[in-house]
Amino acid sequence: MRPEEYRSLVLSITERNEDVEVLLGLVYLLEGCSSEEALTKNFTALRGKERAKECKELLTSLIKKRVLISGPYDEYICPAGHEKVFEDTAVSFLQEPHDLSNYFEKAVKEGNKAAIKMIELLLKMPIHGITEFTQYEIIKNDLCDTFSPAVFRSVEEEVIKENLCIYGKKRRREFLGLYQNEGKIEDTKERVREWRAEKLAAMPVTKMLEKVVEELVEETKKGAKERRAEFAEWAKFSKEEIENIEGHFSGFAMDDSFLFLTGDLLVRRDTLNLVVTDSLSRYDVREWRGHPVVFVTDEIPRWIEKMEYVFRGAYPELSKRKVSIVVPNKVAYSNFKQELLYDVVDRLGIHEILEL
Repeated sequence: MRPEEYRSLVLSITERNEDVEVLLGLVYLLEGCSSEEALTKNFTALRGKERAKECKELLTSLIKKRVLISGPYDEYICPAGHEKVFEDTAVSFLQEPHDLSNYFEKAVKEGNKAAIKMIELLLKMPIHGITEFTQYEIIKNDLCDTFSPAVFRSVEEEVIKENLCIYGKKRRREFLGLYQNEGKIEDTKERVREWRAEKLAAMPVTKMLEKVVEELVEETKKGAKERRAEFAEWAKFSKEEIENIEGHFSGFAMDDSFLFLTGDLLVRRDTLNLVVTDSLSRYDVREWRGHPVVFVTDEIPRWIEKMEYVFRGAYPELSKRKVSIVVPNKVAYSNFKQELLYDVVDRLGIHEILEL
């Protein structure tokens, strides 16, 4: 079939059935990750749950007519030699994506925590995922853990229907890709950063931790006053330099990649990397590289008993890290022991640290 004949064939089919336009647009957007499962999931989100059978029938028909062929991994692709014609034609079928920033603003206004969490994870995680886990697997597990499988399915369907995301699958690789240009993605990231920084700064947990740490540092400096004077004379350090050696807290700042408030605490020879967040995801705890770290949060994540699974294939592995997760006045977990950690946790109203 010549390229012009292929173009005429595609146009004649799409003129009779606009659902074919939707399918061909999806095949183009998915770039080889267009398995039957992926196409069906996207198609039914866009056209209705009851259309799954019709989607599969249309795909079978497009294969028979040689509009599409099956690739080496059973993905749907255009026939070899027609890539340029297919691209030019499929692009004309695409609808403009909705604005992700507007969707985020609407979710915040409505208090839709599941939608907010989905957006945050999509902005944090690349579609190729991480070692041992696909991006889709982590997003799905986190939302199912935090909310429920039904809530995850509902939000997933909504972001696809709103033309914000597209689901792709090729062999075992699954992902949810943002259907937005880079400018829109950066605009949304900046809006999310601002919202998260304001929200986390106002949390009672943040204010409590700030007070605890400031009191601890001040007490440390006062208790070392005599020793500090002797050391300063010997070392020729200034008063301010010696005070920072005895105890120092950097204050909290926003981490733009993880959307946490973070700060560094030093008391004598011990250091802690403090992280404040309202909820801790599998991705967050696994990909955070700073340690020893204390994640201070509003609630213990449901995956706490699955730490070995969460860190499967991670580098460094869990046994090589120092991780603690704390909910003030409730519970604390840690896989390491440290005097400063015990002091901070005790001041946060917890008198026993459970083994992580």
